[in-house]
Amino acid sequence: MPSRAANTAIPAVQTTGLGKRFGRQWALAHCDLEVQPGEVLLLAGANGSGKTTLLRLIAGLYKPTQGSMSIYGMDPEQEKLACRRTLTLVGHDNYLYSQLSALEMLQVWTRLRGVELSEEQAIDLLREVDLQDRRDYPVGGFSAGMRKRLTLLRTRLEEPKLVLLDEPFSALDASGQNLIEEWIEGYRSAGKTVVLASHNLPRSSKLCDRAILLQHGQMLWQGTGADLLNHVGATA
Repeated sequence: MPSRAANTAIPAVQTTGLGKRFGRQWALAHCDLEVQPGEVLLLAGANGSGKTTLLRLIAGLYKPTQGSMSIYGMDPEQEKLACRRTLTLVGHDNYLYSQLSALEMLQVWTRLRGVELSEEQAIDLLREVDLQDRRDYPVGGFSAGMRKRLTLLRTRLEEPKLVLLDEPFSALDASGQNLIEEWIEGYRSAGKTVVLASHNLPRSSKLCDRAILLQHGQMLWQGTGADLLNHVGATA
């Protein structure tokens, strides 16, 4: 069972009245959230409930329509670059260049972060996701699961304090899903904060310290992962 995250003076993420509107439609509204460093938080809810919108707001990809937010005590509007350096978002968009090889993709990502990665280090990373034998193959020919494994390696490259994962178990086979579980447990042990959105509640609920259920852009319920399964089962 995951241990409870310790309370600290400065939350990893704090939002007050956070909201995002697209045209006349509110994708997220009145979100008051506090995530402690080292905590694993699960965002649950149906498609369109606001999970991805919340993750993209935290990542700085969307500008809030209303409310305020801080990342480790920093204002994303005033300290945009510093905030972005503390986090990594792995979402539905994989940002892979189909003509590049897996090895070249890793080198591109590290250079964008101002870090050099040796070929040996890159191969070691690819070995983590069982892609070492495909390192010289163009990623455009990869299966959906292989592309997902490669994309998730960004969380290993960038060494963020805050890891944002949008449906990390999708498109992965059992071994890939087990690997993501190991990574999340490792991030917790290292004191990193993880916020993940997932439809795979049986697997993700056992990893989290706390779960939040979103519906129509609003926080409907929060509690433990075990309580979430009971709540969803009771209301299904």
